[in-house]
Amino acid sequence: MKKGWLVPVFAFAACIAALAVAWAVMDPEAAIAFFDQDGRSPFELATLPFYAAIIPAVWLLRPFTGSRKRVFVLCLAVSIVAAMAIVKELDLHLAALHSLYPQFVGADGSLLPGLFKPNGSPLTGTPFKMRVLTNAAVPVGMKSFIVAYFALFFGVFAVGFAYLGWTWLKGVFTLKGSSWAWGCFGASGVMVQVADRLPSWLGHAYGLEKNGDGVTKAASLCTVMEEGGEMMIAIFAILTMILGYIEKKGMESK
Repeated sequence: MKKGWLVPVFAFAACIAALAVAWAVMDPEAAIAFFDQDGRSPFELATLPFYAAIIPAVWLLRPFTGSRKRVFVLCLAVSIVAAMAIVKELDLHLAALHSLYPQFVGADGSLLPGLFKPNGSPLTGTPFKMRVLTNAAVPVGMKSFIVAYFALFFGVFAVGFAYLGWTWLKGVFTLKGSSWAWGCFGASGVMVQVADRLPSWLGHAYGLEKNGDGVTKAASLCTVMEEGGEMMIAIFAILTMILGYIEKKGMESK
């Protein structure tokens, strides 16, 4: 596929355009309800099969080159990250912590009152933060659970990306479709993080408070791009494997 690199580029543009159109034609409240309901919205539920499909796809396609051991390890790493992505999408890690440590984690996955920062202010938010790991009042078992979650999800991904980073970079400049698809995967991940944090950044920068009386069009745009980006991550992961498989077969036929 001499022009295979264009496939992910056009696919990325098409995904962004589709999300933009959906946001433009929907009322803010309707957009929030359709795209984000704490893992239970129609769009979030539709995202799960894409992540689930990554696991059988990587073992069937085996898009990596090298020895059988290398291919096995890389396929296993992809499977672990995909499984952990499903755990994150369904908030199963939060539910597990609530079940194991209900005195520290509420049913909604947030920290309960009772844990404090060194300055005396209470810890808030989710338990998956460094300040929870460094808090002496948190049980060792709870800290071990959090560390295991980070290791299996972000740790395995980071090691795999570092290992394949140079191969990916060379593929970008040689116009390999799989490398460009992986680049679109990364761009989708960046979009998710920016869309997730942008309302908070603007709120802190300009002293804005959350408006409980309604949802703004700008806030709904961030939600649409965040949740849409999470589906795009799975889509481009699968596309990377498909193009990698095609490229691998092309090399073997020469």
